[in-house]
Amino acid sequence: MFEIVVAVIIAFLIVLLAMPTTIRTLKEKGKVGIDVHKSAKPEVPKGGGYIVLFAIVTSLLVIIGYITFIRAEAVDPALLAALVSILMAGMIGLLDDNLDFRTRTKIALPLLASIPMAVMAVGTTTISIPFLGTIEFGALYPLIIVPLIMTFIIDSTNMYGGMNGLEAGLAAVNSSAVVSYVILLPLFTGKAIMQSQLDSGTVAAALLGAVLAFLIYNKYPAKILPGDVGRLPIGAAIAVALILGNMDRLAIIIFAPFAVNFLLYIIYRIHVKKTGMDYVKFASPREDGTLEVVGPFTMYWVLPHFFKNMTEKKNVLLLVIFQALLAYGTVFLLLIAYPWGVGLF
Repeated sequence: MFEIVVAVIIAFLIVLLAMPTTIRTLKEKGKVGIDVHKSAKPEVPKGGGYIVLFAIVTSLLVIIGYITFIRAEAVDPALLAALVSILMAGMIGLLDDNLDFRTRTKIALPLLASIPMAVMAVGTTTISIPFLGTIEFGALYPLIIVPLIMTFIIDSTNMYGGMNGLEAGLAAVNSSAVVSYVILLPLFTGKAIMQSQLDSGTVAAALLGAVLAFLIYNKYPAKILPGDVGRLPIGAAIAVALILGNMDRLAIIIFAPFAVNFLLYIIYRIHVKKTGMDYVKFASPREDGTLEVVGPFTMYWVLPHFFKNMTEKKNVLLLVIFQALLAYGTVFLLLIAYPWGVGLF
């Protein structure tokens, strides 16, 4: 558990202390974006994800150093693979921020970040699927399933965002759910925590510390925006944590809203093509701060579509609360179910 606590603290402090200077520097360099959900359309520094990525990686490197030099043990190669995947996701996000790839390219590129996890065959080759049972995938798991899982989680994390505090808030909920599961699992099983579970909790803890500190600056009204350089490694970090810990059931349930968001986007694009209407990427703010949307075509448009008094701040808060109820409720139910052989593993 020491590694989990240290990872949270280091990542949190790095972001907390470095972000004011980062905000000032990005402003001076003209690296800003338009906060589109405000009627005044203010310019906000963009690219704060640099520090989130740096915090995650640094905290994990400290843990790896602790294992190597203090505990004098060999580092699990799976943890190293996870670290490289997160770094690769950050590099892809950096390229996207600067080159603005086409949508198809954006969706496909995160597949590259799964390569370290695939070649190191990280994870267990069996998956427990609700209502279907346990399926053995063998070599198909690292070669097919892991890349698909990572690509989906990275892409869906990138897509389910765009409002102040939304990406960081959802990431804080999901990562804290993983950390909670890892910490509480021994209490329900009576067994010592496995190395794969500890590695999973450590990665999730690094992400949790980073996004909690980032939320201080990114919550409404945002003082800084993450950019793809932040959103993609956030997705990669939670993906590798779930794979490291073999938490397939938890992954399926907590990312269900992300899957729905993706499906709504596909429906929207089909609707635009069939009707010939203009494609609108963002909600439009009214003078009173409420949001106007063209339809319920993303998770974060559903509430503004049905409730005309929905502001950006309220919308994000309700979405994060919903994710928290889903994630923590799932963790609780799976922990309770574990003694009957229907837990995550």
